[in-house]
Amino acid sequence: MVMGFSVRRVRSLQLSRPAAGRPSRQARQIAALALLTAASAFSPLSQAQAVAPNVAVPFYTPGNFMQGVYRYWYAPQAADFAAQSSALPVVLAAYCSAEPSAAPEKFSQAKARWQATAAAWDRLSGVQIGPLVLRRSARQIDFNPTRPELIARAIQAAPADTAAMERIGTPAKGLPALEWLLWTRPAAPATPACAYAVQLAQDINREAAALSTEFGQLAARDLSEEEETSVPAMSELVNQWIGGLERLRWANMEKPRLSSATGLGGGRNAPAYPRSASGQTAASWAAQWQALQALAVARTPEPALPGQGLAPLETYLRGRGLNPVASQLARSVDKADKQMRQLSPGNQTGLSAASRSLGELKKLAESDVASALQVSIGFSDADGD
Repeated sequence: MVMGFSVRRVRSLQLSRPAAGRPSRQARQIAALALLTAASAFSPLSQAQAVAPNVAVPFYTPGNFMQGVYRYWYAPQAADFAAQSSALPVVLAAYCSAEPSAAPEKFSQAKARWQATAAAWDRLSGVQIGPLVLRRSARQIDFNPTRPELIARAIQAAPADTAAMERIGTPAKGLPALEWLLWTRPAAPATPACAYAVQLAQDINREAAALSTEFGQLAARDLSEEEETSVPAMSELVNQWIGGLERLRWANMEKPRLSSATGLGGGRNAPAYPRSASGQTAASWAAQWQALQALAVARTPEPALPGQGLAPLETYLRGRGLNPVASQLARSVDKADKQMRQLSPGNQTGLSAASRSLGELKKLAESDVASALQVSIGFSDADGD
């Protein structure tokens, strides 16, 4: 089946909009699946175990592929993000109302919960498809750079509910704004800034719950016969995989590193890497790479049966007899993975090597992989600059 067209905000599958609040029964079932798969899916930079070329691989349809992607990657990641973020307002409220003697411990707990929430978001948003694109979730949750002057105005406005938060601009919201209030300009207990931090956490959790519900709905559908919607959805994923790879390579790694060399007076500015205030830059890179890796190459030597597991792009290609391209993809991902391991913001040599490997992987995906899949490469609103 030919998949030859560009993607621009593909509405891959129609979803009913869930009401805000408690996740649906389907979302709770997916959350249970997330717990069962946590050991393998969430381990940092898990080493891929490519399916050997001589192992029999089932034939997958685009419907089989997308069902595995939704059910065994996106729905568990969205459920984990919702679970992590649901505790964020609770721990922040406890800190904001803490007595002076208990405040330091409560503050540490709030920071730790932010870190867990940010990592879960980075895994989920590493490749942005479906509800993530349609809802413009990245703009709401991870707008960069955050604007301190707008955060100050928002604190003065003192939003107290969902409707009031909707009137606050996205540059003053999301994980970066909350990071600013926890690390850069720490909000003290019983202050308007602390109250605003709680509202930020609640706002993040509302979006997380909606994403978990919508990906849970997609995971619950039998897509084996829905080729009309699965073909464009798969094309969207390939495009967004390439977009996510470039966002990691350029926007999050190379651009801040190169921009730091343009300081006035011949000096160097500190690179404005994502999550730098919280010291979570390397963890953010690792989580994004984990998503890219998981959707590209096999994690186990035995391929998943159609509809019974995640069959990444490598396995899909092998199932269609395209072993040479699949092997190229596996080798290129493995090379990039070696460069991404133990990467740190201060390791300039390592950053350069990792950037080159990611660039080589992108070229391979845009040419050989996309051509083999008959996917036209375009751009979507989720792609970076």
